[in-house]
Amino acid sequence: MITDELASIKKRIHDYGFKRLLLAVSGGLDSICLAHYFIENCEALGIEWLGIAHVHHGLREGTADRDAQFVETFARKYGIPFFLKKLDGEALKAAEGSLEENARDARYKALMDVVSRASSLEPRASIVTAHHAGDQAETMFMRLRRGTTLAGLRGIQEVREMGREQSAVSDEEKEPPRTSGLEPRASSLVSRHSSLVSLYRPFLSITRAELLAYAREHSLEWCEDESNADVKFARNKVRHEQLPQLEKSCPGATAQLCRIARLADRAYDKAIDAAKALFEPAVVPPEKWPFEPALAPYAKVLALDAAKLDSIKPYPELLRLWLDARGFRFPIDIFAKPNPLYPCGNAARTAFSTFRTRSIEKCRHIIWIYDTQVISEPSNLYFSEEKQRFSGISGQWRHPHQDDMLCPTDMKIKPRKLATWLQEKSVPRWVRDSLQVFAQDSRVLFVSGIRTKIEP
Repeated sequence: MITDELASIKKRIHDYGFKRLLLAVSGGLDSICLAHYFIENCEALGIEWLGIAHVHHGLREGTADRDAQFVETFARKYGIPFFLKKLDGEALKAAEGSLEENARDARYKALMDVVSRASSLEPRASIVTAHHAGDQAETMFMRLRRGTTLAGLRGIQEVREMGREQSAVSDEEKEPPRTSGLEPRASSLVSRHSSLVSLYRPFLSITRAELLAYAREHSLEWCEDESNADVKFARNKVRHEQLPQLEKSCPGATAQLCRIARLADRAYDKAIDAAKALFEPAVVPPEKWPFEPALAPYAKVLALDAAKLDSIKPYPELLRLWLDARGFRFPIDIFAKPNPLYPCGNAARTAFSTFRTRSIEKCRHIIWIYDTQVISEPSNLYFSEEKQRFSGISGQWRHPHQDDMLCPTDMKIKPRKLATWLQEKSVPRWVRDSLQVFAQDSRVLFVSGIRTKIEP
């Protein structure tokens, strides 16, 4: 029963440091039980503030307005702050891709907007949703059907963090992005990321039958969303047709799917701990990069020492899981063929792997992994004390050109092509266009932001 979960939920809320909760309430059975449970147990759980948010998708005429009014009345009855977020239904229908996914993406973005409005005081409120064991089983069924990884087998996560720069998509169907997968689960780690919003699903071990019993026990009323019965949506088809058929032929299959998720979650944590011990010694910290990190045009960059990686017996799948946990997602078979991270013979190959928005480049002894999705145009030239150094010399500050020759004023090195010199310094191609140089025509006198000496 739901009431039996009080101690477990209280421990998790304490562990994660959740004090301010924004409850996502649609008006259906699941979310009404969620809202009632947290309102009734607010003091026992140590919650300092509760809010209720309802997202009006603009997709259903009449009943959508009814649901919004119902949730608002529910919130007013218990004296809970209410937040309504209306979406453009026509825009959702016109957008590319699945309406189901578009609506889900928009819903989570809307909830994050509400959190920003509601969290004028710190700490920032966390979003709480009513996903239950049935949702978990559906997610597992969908992932297993199309193929998944160990990370995907974990199913819907009880707690995860969503950054505003991300798509904020739920992991109901998609495998969730890993924003802090290598960090231990502790309240201090959740609260310190001011740019992240925590998403909490406390009912993942509770079945819909238990929710129904709870609602009847407390004489709760709720709204039925007629679109939930429309099997043209993939999840509804799984819920109403495919999973019942599986349960009929294999009794207990639904519970087993949830059990697989729990087992995979524990196995994943162990795998990531092993990967961390194996691969983290190869990470080159930003202070040892051959250029100033501020010059990198990407928000997400990982540098690995190729020599240290080469000394490690290759575990391709473990490496892929480790990269995935750090936010760099690659396909399952990316390391299955001759492993580019362990080249034999020709090590001069650059940009040897690309997948979606993630790219890899090997530049001398450093393997650079970076996120091209957040690439920006080369920054406007900025001038520090270096400008004064060349104030009396004719020339201009600009970005590098292909035919540039490096001819430093101190002449400690022979003139050479700028690109060759940058390669020797292990500066990858993807950062070179963002460098600032002081040049006289094609003669480069100075390169800003490059570290000519790096401490070992």
